[in-house]
Amino acid sequence: MLFVFALTYLKNPLRNPWAQKLKLEPPSKLTDPKYGVHKSLKVNNIVIHYVESGNPSKPLMLFLHGFPEFWYSWRHQIVEFQKDYWCVALDMRGYGDSARPEGVSSYKIDILIEDVRDLIRQLGSQKCILISHDWGGVIACRFRDKYPDMLSALIVLASVSSTAWCREIWTNPIQRKQSWYVFLYRAPLIAEKALAMNDLAMYETLMLFPGKSSTDKDDIDCYKYWFRKPYALTPPINYYRANFRFDIPDIEEHKENVPMLVAHAENDNYLSHSMLETMKKEYSSIETTIVKGTGHFLQQEDPEKVNILIRDFLAKHNM
Repeated sequence: MLFVFALTYLKNPLRNPWAQKLKLEPPSKLTDPKYGVHKSLKVNNIVIHYVESGNPSKPLMLFLHGFPEFWYSWRHQIVEFQKDYWCVALDMRGYGDSARPEGVSSYKIDILIEDVRDLIRQLGSQKCILISHDWGGVIACRFRDKYPDMLSALIVLASVSSTAWCREIWTNPIQRKQSWYVFLYRAPLIAEKALAMNDLAMYETLMLFPGKSSTDKDDIDCYKYWFRKPYALTPPINYYRANFRFDIPDIEEHKENVPMLVAHAENDNYLSHSMLETMKKEYSSIETTIVKGTGHFLQQEDPEKVNILIRDFLAKHNM
């Protein structure tokens, strides 16, 4: 990565590749009322921001986003499910309008699951349908391990349990190669510089899907609005720094009857589908599937496919 930095400088030594085009006003899409009402609660001793849509008398559907996203990654699902469920999409700690505690230790997974637990309680609910993606899925699996009674159902998109990921990264060279960025994120400062280069050009690379119109330049501007802010990248990267493991954890079987769907994307560049076999050993009530023709950010790339998948799974379990 240092070589890339040097090459970028040599190509144009008069240009600052880390110059940011800060904007004071949020893009209009972030305040569009069709996505719901913006609210905040003090949760687990920090302030958590979330977007709420739907009738609170209906079942709570809670959305946990991944990296490098925020509540907006669930916009297609909010619009789809708000008529039938009470939809709440939060900014995880360190993201968006939520608090950004300092220090790597503030982002350990056992703290992150307590954020989820306390938020459900603060919302006045005992149970929820938990829908998750990427890092949100890692947190959701650990939440399911510790608090299965608080879940009516769990849906995990393009993610795995921390046990499956740790075992795979140390035993499967293909997964280790796919996880190159995780090792980069352990480096101080370099990771932030790498992601911020060229006005966060990573978002065009990650979230503009050729031949598909589900995400456009205005959506990219929503992401850049938040992640251009000073120190906005460090807390999300701290998720990786705080939870990296050098051991191969044992597989612990969880037999609680929690309907659970794990869906991987066929063209995911970051996750090996072999992880699903480990997860089947962990959870007795698990269902797995591969969503064809889509990539890691599937709920944004192919929202119709994902929405049908979620609705069919919930209908199967009478939810």
